[in-house]
Amino acid sequence: MKSTLAFAAMAVAATLAFVACQKGPAVEEEKIVARVGDAVLTAEDLARLDRDQRKVKLPAYLSKEELMAEWIRSEVLYQNALEEGVDRDEECAWRLLNSRKGIVIQRFWELELYEKIPELSEDEALVWYEENKEERFKAKMSGVWLRRIMLPSKEDADAVLERLERGEDFETLARTISVTPEKLRGGDQGYRRLEDLSPIYRDAVAKTKEGGVAGPFKVAQYYILLKVEDHVEPGDYLLPAGIGMESLREKAKVETWRAKAAEIGEELVAAADIERHPERIPDEIAEMALGEEVPGTAGTAE
Repeated sequence: MKSTLAFAAMAVAATLAFVACQKGPAVEEEKIVARVGDAVLTAEDLARLDRDQRKVKLPAYLSKEELMAEWIRSEVLYQNALEEGVDRDEECAWRLLNSRKGIVIQRFWELELYEKIPELSEDEALVWYEENKEERFKAKMSGVWLRRIMLPSKEDADAVLERLERGEDFETLARTISVTPEKLRGGDQGYRRLEDLSPIYRDAVAKTKEGGVAGPFKVAQYYILLKVEDHVEPGDYLLPAGIGMESLREKAKVETWRAKAAEIGEELVAAADIERHPERIPDEIAEMALGEEVPGTAGTAE
């Protein structure tokens, strides 16, 4: 869990740095949720940080308290760096320039292209899946598509098992009685690698047939029931339902955007006033471009 939260923190690091840089107009005191020196974080800023972290698909996201703590840490470091004059460093200025270019270009594509691409229908997403499943939707490791119901007591879990034995639907029960956020998706966990599952229930899930339910398993103070929707081995196709239709539609839209962006990018380059002078590149830099070790980086890469 710690590594997941660390990755989530990295996913919003650039936004945190941007918010930390903002002074902006004075804000009303009641809208401020955190302050470091003269810098403030408003509830609206916090909502934007949360929105930006959710643009990256992660197993878990930072809570509002964790986002606030990350902002405070980022702001403290930023203010200390300013006191040390790091912002006047030549290398820092170069990185800031390139970071700014990247942010502006990204926003350009969002405004000029991505936000203008219509949302794909379910049928269109399924057509895209069929066209790309050979390359993109084959399992690389043993995995399983799961649904989960989490309950506060073993008595509750046993009662749900009895209802399932009487023929009630797992997905419907998950929506109504589970205490986890994915209850809104019928307990859908999507595909998970077997090796990533908790040892508490990994073996039981691996032995459960498709359509079967494993558990209850005691995890912390809760009891969990897991329904196995699909087993996959390396080379098997992932089912669209297990990938998730919303995720599939988003993947298809992103690929549509990338293809159009590449086409537009080539057109813009072709129409631009450009000069190239490769003969002016010093030999030592040319050698680096061919894969030579960059001075000062030996031993830093894994």
